[in-house]
Amino acid sequence: MRYAIRALRQCNTAITWIVKVVVMVISSAMVATICWQVAMRYVFNLPPSWTEELALLLFSWAMLLMLALGVREAFHVRVDILIERVPAVLRQVIEVFTCTATLAFGLFLASSGVDYVEEMRGSISAAIGYPIELLYSAAPVCGGLIALYSLERLLSSFDSGGRS
Repeated sequence: MRYAIRALRQCNTAITWIVKVVVMVISSAMVATICWQVAMRYVFNLPPSWTEELALLLFSWAMLLMLALGVREAFHVRVDILIERVPAVLRQVIEVFTCTATLAFGLFLASSGVDYVEEMRGSISAAIGYPIELLYSAAPVCGGLIALYSLERLLSSFDSGGRS
């Protein structure tokens, strides 16, 4: 089992690196888009119609990818004051329950997201005209990453040498 955990951890590390790069690129493009919109609106009084829609698309992807990264990097808000006061065995049970619930949420988000993308197939955005599936695909990608990262945390919680 340790080999499987190590392989999953290495795979997730590579995926995480790619996701971080994508988030940096998306965030930079979003800031540039918003700066362009502000400059065009307040300096030239000619606000473009496409900037808000593009910023929303980029923001949605960046936030959902960061949500998944929060599961991997464990930087979401978590109240540990009660968990630290319970016996170690109960702490382990709580950790397993939390990881299992997060895994189930990720699988649900991925499955529901795929269904919603299929349902919206053929729709286009109002200002730019891109396929709306591009926007809604962020949900199943996020759900898949959450499930993958939660699985790593869950398996690591059973491994005495793993991080949880």
